[in-house]
Amino acid sequence: MGCGGGENIAPSTKPPARLDAVSDLSRTAVVGAPVPNGLVVKVSDEDGRPVQGATVAFAVTLGNGFTSPRVATTDAKGEATAAWTLGTIVGPNEVTASVSTLSGAVKFEASGTAGPVNAIAFSSQNVRLLVNSDTARITATSIDAFGNPASPAPTLVVRDPTLVNIDASGLIHAARRGASTYVVATAAGKVDSALVTVLAAGQSICTAAAAPVTLVIGQVVASNVSGSGFCVHADAAGAEYALIPYYNSDIPSATTQIEVRGQGITPPPLPVASLLNRAAAAKAQLPPTSLHGLVPDDAFESRLRDRERNLLAGRATAARSWMRARRDASVASTAAALPAVGDLIKFNINANDPCDSIELRTGRVAAVTDKAIVVADTGNPSGGFTNEEYRSIGVTFDTLVDPTDRAAFGAPSDIDNNGHVILFFTKAVNALSSAGSGSVVLGFFYQRDLFPKTGTSGTCAGSNVAEMFYLVVPDTGATAGPNRLSKAQVVSIANGTAAHEYQHLINASRRLYVNGVGTNFEEKWLDEGLAHTAEELNFWKATGLSPRSNLGAPTIADPRYNAAYQTFELNNVRRYATYLGRTESQSPIGVSSLDDDLQTRGAIWNFLRYAADHLAAGAENKFWFGLVNSKTAGIANLTAALGAPPNALMRDWAISVFMDDNASNVDARFLQPSWNMRSVLTGGGVSLAFPLATRMMTDDAPTIVPLTANGVSFLRFSVPSGQDALLTVTASGQQLPATVQLAVVRVR
Repeated sequence: MGCGGGENIAPSTKPPARLDAVSDLSRTAVVGAPVPNGLVVKVSDEDGRPVQGATVAFAVTLGNGFTSPRVATTDAKGEATAAWTLGTIVGPNEVTASVSTLSGAVKFEASGTAGPVNAIAFSSQNVRLLVNSDTARITATSIDAFGNPASPAPTLVVRDPTLVNIDASGLIHAARRGASTYVVATAAGKVDSALVTVLAAGQSICTAAAAPVTLVIGQVVASNVSGSGFCVHADAAGAEYALIPYYNSDIPSATTQIEVRGQGITPPPLPVASLLNRAAAAKAQLPPTSLHGLVPDDAFESRLRDRERNLLAGRATAARSWMRARRDASVASTAAALPAVGDLIKFNINANDPCDSIELRTGRVAAVTDKAIVVADTGNPSGGFTNEEYRSIGVTFDTLVDPTDRAAFGAPSDIDNNGHVILFFTKAVNALSSAGSGSVVLGFFYQRDLFPKTGTSGTCAGSNVAEMFYLVVPDTGATAGPNRLSKAQVVSIANGTAAHEYQHLINASRRLYVNGVGTNFEEKWLDEGLAHTAEELNFWKATGLSPRSNLGAPTIADPRYNAAYQTFELNNVRRYATYLGRTESQSPIGVSSLDDDLQTRGAIWNFLRYAADHLAAGAENKFWFGLVNSKTAGIANLTAALGAPPNALMRDWAISVFMDDNASNVDARFLQPSWNMRSVLTGGGVSLAFPLATRMMTDDAPTIVPLTANGVSFLRFSVPSGQDALLTVTASGQQLPATVQLAVVRVR
């Protein structure tokens, strides 16, 4: 047992300093069942007093189980509690409890044991002895409700021993041809059977299994594809197909494993050197870096968002009370005087501890425009922007970023009553990048600045009480940080970062002060997806181009559009490219509410664009506005904005990842109207640069495919002209669960 107690000690207002287990660290339970007594941890301050309102993430780090909730807030005893349902696979399971501001974590372990015999799994439920084969092997295994081997083992009997016989090892011998029978397995009162067909000369491989289906180029069969047998008939030489399994699970951390088998298939008719496989995908080069030549440090921003959720959640109620009091006193409606160029202002720039550790920097007001107050750190390196150059950045914010983000997501709060957003250019941001990391901190918004500094129990002394961003500065000598940054680079950075961070500011401020009491923070995967959407919206606005235009390499290479593409859009494409190499294990929905890795960000940005493109004309802005102006978060928020759960739409999107611009005459459901990503990522030609990971099927050989929730796989094959091919898919030797949905497509 970990440390407990503290029931009679008043909660601390200090930050978390220690995380301990209260519930047992090691237990045993049946697979798929709740762990008795759940998970309990305690958060304490440096004096050992309980910390109330701290955010604890319960992440499944081994096994495929899940916790509920995935993120919990500590109570007055400093304790956070979650239920833990074990994964469905026999063996070790683990949950890691963590507080983002603490270096240590608590790991809970549980051993999953098999349940009673629930079914019998066959290695194949449709065994076919072709005309050139007299034997085949079949195995049968007793399994529990989740496909784990169980005892006792089954016994096997052939119904028609005049057709085939079977020995103790499961080897089937044909006695005659042109008929079918069953092998029956029995164990612990459970009975199942596998069909054995001995084909005679001239019979289709699909005999007694499925009716042959002839697909035209571009056709997608996304319903009525049975895992027990789908038959493809090829009407021409060189026909290329793909089987696309999609795991439509409502539990983001869920995993499954399927076995795919094709009989009568051949490799796709392209030369081997032209086939992209998983190894090639792993080595595929990402698109070139953006106009500023730098890769954003997304991990820094992710940690920043974690700190907000951990250290500010407990202060939200008091902050709302502070705002109501200001409104009641008409303080919030009284416009504040704007600073003048040359005025000096001090700001807390601490990007770690939001409230209790203050690092002040003096800034000089360099420009005041219609919507922006541009401030430059007085300690910035020499050779930086002039006042007029700062003013130009402010005007871009006025005329592009502010109206674009505001139109999509709504107006931000205005807690300092000046009607402006502060853009603080400070060398403190340059110093946040790590030498040799390959990525750069470009800037950030910190929600702590929206909280009151004094006057309530939920104060944040480190708040700057202003709507503001922090941005890197020109530094050609790398004196402020590890990176050399020119003026041209920083202008591009400032515009792109402002578009991204402004969404975070609007989303956070409206949740805190405008939308009404609800979920304080959006889940990170969706919040980042919306911020990347904001960048793209600024691309459309800056170029005058429109969504649903199927833009490809020629357009983005056009000098009229290339600078805006590199400033606002290229990093979205880079992230999407990382997703394309891991579609089986990644999806638009984060495995946890705090999951916003590169693959998730790329997938959710692309899915949100796809979803908007498939709305009725004129409905896009309502969709963006609904996602930000919500009292819920994550999947619940996405469901409300779409008007239906996202499952069906996400499955169509997953198919579009393969089908878009890959064949003619594809149903619009499976297209991505705004972008031709194959063209964008390959430079417009036929190239190995499109980093989509696919699998090549081999005739009559099993392909094992692991899938996480909302994961999708693409298994490619061909069929000889005039011939039939039979596709079967099982899960642990059993029929597929309804959550695994199959589609068959033709692309050549």
